[in-house]
Amino acid sequence: MADDVDAAIEAGLMAFQPCDCAGDAVTAVLQAQQRLRTAWAARARYRQRQARLACRAAEREARRLKVSDVASDIKVARPALPSGAAAILARAKAKAAERMKP
Repeated sequence: MADDVDAAIEAGLMAFQPCDCAGDAVTAVLQAQQRLRTAWAARARYRQRQARLACRAAEREARRLKVSDVASDIKVARPALPSGAAAILARAKAKAAERMKP
């Protein structure tokens, strides 16, 4: 009745079973039990949701790292210039080298 939930839990709030001879005073205890069960269920759902979100974030990060590793491997494997552009550049360098000769 003093609204001290921790003390009520330690005193056995959740283990309390009313008998038929109990009067209206038991209603407050039963309501407190129900509120506590609801709060515990909500906390459990919240923790499950946080675990799911953390798992999804870890999977997303793993996929991102895997894709970036694959992308970096692909970048190394490809030439910097297409073959046609490389040929034009090679001819231009050769022509420039001939001009530099005395």
